Amino acid sequence: MKKTLILLLGCAVSAVVLSGCKSINTNDAACATKFASTVEYDTQVTVAEKAVTGEAQVNVLFGCIAWGVSAFADDAFSATTNSPLSLIASPNTLAKQAAVYNACEANKADALLGAKYKIDTEDYFVFKKVKCTATGYPGVINGVKVK
Repeated sequence: MKKTLILLLGCAVSAVVLSGCKSINTNDAACATKFASTVEYDTQVTVAEKAVTGEAQVNVLFGCIAWGVSAFADDAFSATTNSPLSLIASPNTLAKQAAVYNACEANKADALLGAKYKIDTEDYFVFKKVKCTATGYPGVINGVKVK
């Protein structure tokens, strides 16, 4: 009986330690089309006339354990309300980045220009739900032209 309990406990611990998760992110979308460079250039972007939307939801437990999004655009919203010393990203920032990524993926765009965000937060002190809807114009980067 004791050996069976130890074996089951060992299997449970092994399953937790050896299991993993998958995360996807890109470093584009909703970013500025001008970049710091010594070479002057213009970005050639084709922008759609109709606005598109993307949605994402982040769940947060105890203010530091977040889940709900596994794909997001890194440069979608780089400003945070956290301290520069903070190692934990803001749930609002994660939701914005994921919503932009979803909008770009659904519309085969490279960037979401003129992005606006609507954030709905349900805060239960220990648990929080952050839902973001990003709306903007999808842009496809065709290349760059040196001035």
